[in-house]
Parts: sequence; structure tokens; C-alpha cells
Amino acid sequence: MHGPPKAGRALTMTPLLILTHGEFGPLLLRAAESMFGPQAQAAALALAPDETREDFQARVHQARAALEGCPLVLVDLACGTPWNVAVLDGCAQAGEVLAGLSLPMLLEALELRAASDARTVAAQLVTRAPGSLVRASVLMAGGATGACG
Repeated sequence: MHGPPKAGRALTMTPLLILTHGEFGPLLLRAAESMFGPQAQAAALALAPDETREDFQARVHQARAALEGCPLVLVDLACGTPWNVAVLDGCAQAGEVLAGLSLPMLLEALELRAASDARTVAAQLVTRAPGSLVRASVLMAGGATGACG
């Protein structure tokens, strides 16, 4: 991966909204930014254990309004509260909502979003997802000694 454009560049890109149970999403975005640098048009919200769906939905609506354009929403779990809130807020109609968030998925999304809309990025992520799953036993059976590469 070459990495996505850095924050501040004058490119139109798909906004990215990450919604997760707990701090998983914000921590993933922070990890991705440590590799690719600060990301414009990207936000991550954590659903707190004691937060109501209504309060989380208000925060999601506010975060979505701060983004320019139709977002790609990445969530940790299909049909969980972050997913349901994104769908109820209209994110699936305006952009796309995709479950199964992982660091490889996020890095791919950051790279792909510079040149595509939310639905195109989501379709590409679904196509690429199996490649991010690696079984060490299968890798090693092919002659690898433990390190990838």
C-alpha cells in the first residue's frame, strides 16, 4: 500500500465514519494515522457501555453532518447498536454501511477512498476482505518460516 493522501490535500474524498462498541474504532483510527498520517474527513465514535442509543444517535448525526459528502460508515458488528444507528440515520441510503471493521479493512478504506464514492469503496473492501485473513499453518506449509513477506 502506498497510503492515502494526507490531511490538508485538496482532493475530494469519501468521508469515513467509524462507529464501534467501546474504544475499538477510535483506537483503530489512531493506529491507522500512525501509519498514514492524520486523515481529513475521517471520524471515529465509541459507543460507551452506559450510553443510550438515542444519545449515541445524536452524536452520530452530529459527526455525519460535520463530514462533507456521503460517508462510508465502518462498524464493528452487523446489527449491533452502531450498525442500527447508522442505518436509522440514513447512512446506508446516502453512502454505505459496512460491518466487520479490522485494521486491514480500515487501511484499505483509507487508501481507496481518495478516488471512489462510498459504495464503490465498500464493494472493493468486500472483494478484498478474504485476503486480510491469513492462517499461519497454511502460510508455513507453503515454506514460510514464520514471518510474512
